[in-house]
Amino acid sequence: MPPKEAAEKTTEKRETRGRSLVTVLLLLVVLLLSGGYVYYFFFGGNSRGLAAAPTGNNSEPAALQKLSLDSIVVNLADPGLHRYLRAKITMEYSDPKLATELNDKLYRVRDTIISVLRSKKTDDLQNEEALKRELLTAINSQLTAGQVRALYFEEFIIQ
Repeated sequence: MPPKEAAEKTTEKRETRGRSLVTVLLLLVVLLLSGGYVYYFFFGGNSRGLAAAPTGNNSEPAALQKLSLDSIVVNLADPGLHRYLRAKITMEYSDPKLATELNDKLYRVRDTIISVLRSKKTDDLQNEEALKRELLTAINSQLTAGQVRALYFEEFIIQ
């Protein structure tokens, strides 16, 4: 084989290898973008909004709705210790009128939660159910259109 033909075949192999590398990289970028979209859609897209819509069937009880709050970080009241708590809370309710009030009074609800949590010592946080009841009572005292039925900790970290 003449040297000119060998050089052309080598050049063709390099171009083919370069195209396949570009194709693989392009495919990888598309997969990452679509994976990010799926993650955002299912896990992060509606963190402040309402997740469940009430059903139209009147024979069933009202569908539960939820409101997930952003993470709340507070210093704890332990004397001499510098500890903090990070909590992510989701509230559950069934009254559709409460959705508007919760969105309007979200700043009050967050302030109430922060005030309750900031007053706690590390030992006070051991009984999770008592803490949930106290937070529910404090939150519901701020509301007039309905009551929050349940409260869930999605994140609860003491450091």
